[in-house]
Amino acid sequence: MSQDLITRYKKSIRIQYQNRKLESKYRIGQHSRGRSASVFAFAILSFLSLAFAFLEHKAFGRENLIPMYGYLSVAVLAIGNLYVSQWISNPYWPNLRLIINGIACMGFVIAAVYLQKYSAYHALEMSLLIILIGSLNVIRFPITTLVTLVMASIFLYAMHFTEVSVFWMVIVAVLLLSAVLIGAYLSYILERQRRLLFLQSDINRDMTNRQETWAFTLIDLNMALSGIVDFREVIGLLKKHLESVIEFESYILTALEGQGPKPVADKMEGALFEEDDKTLWSEDVLSKLTQTRQANTSAEQEEVKGFLGSVKKRALSYRLDVPVISDSNMLGIISLRRSTEPFNDLDMVASVSIAAQAMMIFKRSTRNASMVLDGSSLAPAPASSPLPTKRCGDVTVTSKLSTTQSTDMEMTDQSFIDPNAQAGSGDKEEKGGKGKSAVKKSITLLSRENSDRIGREKYQTAALEGDPLSILIIEIDGLSKLREQDGDQVAYRVYASIVKYIFSNVDKMKDTLGRYGQNGLSVLTPEIDMNAAEKFAEKIRKHVSKARYQTDFGEKSATLSIGVAAMTDETGNYNSMVKRADMALFVAKKNGRNCVKVRL
Repeated sequence: MSQDLITRYKKSIRIQYQNRKLESKYRIGQHSRGRSASVFAFAILSFLSLAFAFLEHKAFGRENLIPMYGYLSVAVLAIGNLYVSQWISNPYWPNLRLIINGIACMGFVIAAVYLQKYSAYHALEMSLLIILIGSLNVIRFPITTLVTLVMASIFLYAMHFTEVSVFWMVIVAVLLLSAVLIGAYLSYILERQRRLLFLQSDINRDMTNRQETWAFTLIDLNMALSGIVDFREVIGLLKKHLESVIEFESYILTALEGQGPKPVADKMEGALFEEDDKTLWSEDVLSKLTQTRQANTSAEQEEVKGFLGSVKKRALSYRLDVPVISDSNMLGIISLRRSTEPFNDLDMVASVSIAAQAMMIFKRSTRNASMVLDGSSLAPAPASSPLPTKRCGDVTVTSKLSTTQSTDMEMTDQSFIDPNAQAGSGDKEEKGGKGKSAVKKSITLLSRENSDRIGREKYQTAALEGDPLSILIIEIDGLSKLREQDGDQVAYRVYASIVKYIFSNVDKMKDTLGRYGQNGLSVLTPEIDMNAAEKFAEKIRKHVSKARYQTDFGEKSATLSIGVAAMTDETGNYNSMVKRADMALFVAKKNGRNCVKVRL
């Protein structure tokens, strides 16, 4: 939904939206407004009825009490409906009673004219009621206008039986007709204003939701594309991430490498592009995308004959071309089409940012993969021998580490001593003549797939047993920069030291440590509520911010950004809990890093 919809509605004279889905949404939204509007209307109607009763009493006294008591009964009924309408959720019944009360009040004005002699204030009373009923717009505009017009006609017919001259009847007829037109105009204007406000609020709400989805998508990209070094595979995976933020019906993409000046589509989905017999990307489009590095919008139009033979252009579909750029070179193009509405500024900015984020991840994955290949070629290990290792304090890390999250990461904690093994070490001393032997404890960071599988099982168990469950998503700030400056080994040495500290502070029998992105990890903590998880996260953050790590390139430091979420009644499932923790991590990074944020 875009501002273009508001512009089109302002230019039209229609009251209802042309979009049926939007019209239905508006009517549902008017239920809550209808109750508050009817309360106000009953209050106004009761006040007018009491005022009319007072005027009847002052003008005619006890000569004829029927109109006065009629006004009083309408006032009492309106006050009763005012209180009753506050307890009724369906606005249909308050609106119906309001119309009945208004018609009844008009009926007593007509009865006063018929039973007593006509007075000028009767015409004023009738005009006020017509304007009131029309401006409230409690029923549809045409029906409101018809009802007020019928009541005005009956009033004039009642005047016919009184001793009123034709001149005054014409004056009154003009006055009542003016009141009907004013009521109709107010009904029309107020209804359109309400609909414009609804459109604006709905657009703002839609923008907010899409921006939040956009933020989640950028986070998901890092997890989905890390480790992929095939460019065509990367842009092929962008479709599902784009469609979560941007609505489109057809989709094509091309990798420009080796395609020449007239590229063809590598992948095409949807019917809007299939019937396009022209060049999918003209030279003008390619030149504009290369120069501006911004998304380009266009529309396919046809000429149709309008009123009195005039020719108008009607849009058949709208198109968005997104450049995929890395290091000032355009490597590919993604084009989207839809027939519903033009692509707006948010669509353009979000599509370019998603493509740029994907290229940053692709560039990083390619560089990491080349570093691993270069390291292995400089010091090749025999096929039968284990991989060479580097010591990090008490933690051993293999020098050839996977750049993806698809495998478990093994780290060896030398400081862990198994009591059972130590108790039996005396026999080994006597036989081998060696000192006490420490048993190496392996620290395993599960792959993302394995940690999620275990997390779902523990989530179901906690949900069945009613136990708390929390998750921490931790990212080591500046680890990518450290990797670029000092190399992979230094970065992984710092990473391993932090993992060792976290591992030493968790419940090794219950908690689950898993890989999360290139620079982070997740910690699933069963039987720990959100408050305790937040305190634990803050403890880790404070320790790491003060720690110093010795490496071959000198002393290094690091900080942590941590997102925390817990299982609640609103969480839904394990995946949504992880999403909430991920969003909390995103907020922590946006707030300057080195902090803990909780997502309720």
